[in-house]
Amino acid sequence: MVRAGLPPLAALTHATRDAAALLKLQDRGTLAAGKRADFIVVEGNPAENIQDLHRIMGVWHRGQRVSGGVEEFTP
Repeated sequence: MVRAGLPPLAALTHATRDAAALLKLQDRGTLAAGKRADFIVVEGNPAENIQDLHRIMGVWHRGQRVSGGVEEFTP
């Protein structure tokens, strides 16, 4: 999406919140009380630089940390 010209924050919003809404998955898509807590923590700010998504520091699934840093990530 960013390669097509979308700003990084818009691409992240479309890939998370908007995708969950489109699929009618009301329990995910944003971090909020009562929703599934599936997320990654990255070093940097992917809302400004989408490449920072490759710098994964940890992975959480349903609120539990399931992985530490990821040495190499290839989408």
